Amino acid sequence: MSLVLETERLRLRLPEAGDAAAIAAALDNFNVTRWLAIVPHPYGMADAAQWLGGLPEQPELGRAPLAIDLPGSGLIGVVSLTPYLGYWLAEPYWGHGYMSEAAVALLAWHYGQEAAEDVVTSSTRDDNHGSRNVLRKLGFVETGLEERMHPLRGHAYVAVNHELTRKAFEERGR
Repeated sequence: MSLVLETERLRLRLPEAGDAAAIAAALDNFNVTRWLAIVPHPYGMADAAQWLGGLPEQPELGRAPLAIDLPGSGLIGVVSLTPYLGYWLAEPYWGHGYMSEAAVALLAWHYGQEAAEDVVTSSTRDDNHGSRNVLRKLGFVETGLEERMHPLRGHAYVAVNHELTRKAFEERGR
């Protein structure tokens, strides 16, 4: 499978072995990993290599994580749609609209597929205002709160569940 999506500023592509250093550097920052339920901290090269090595050689079209590549900078984050939208972005790139741009491209590609699910879900911690703002800009609506246990850090937190319908995504651009 080869899926490459181009936006005005970004290139979304499959992650590759050469991305390990950028992934490790970004995810070794607790300001990033504190929002991610299944990413350990500290995070090093061995963790990045293990994650990259665990990706399927022939990923299912549309269900693979995509590297968010900023020309001149390389990998700055990852976005995936399973149809659960998940993502992270290296801290130096927060607040520039990169995640919204990447997610719009992936969602537009998804909804352009004939067999695409009509509803995409996502969730954020209730105190992750940046991520909640990204989802709001994409047209997601909050569907409820849920108390969860962080599987790696062992503390409870409140998750805000979100969903996006094909119709809402299509109408957001009008």
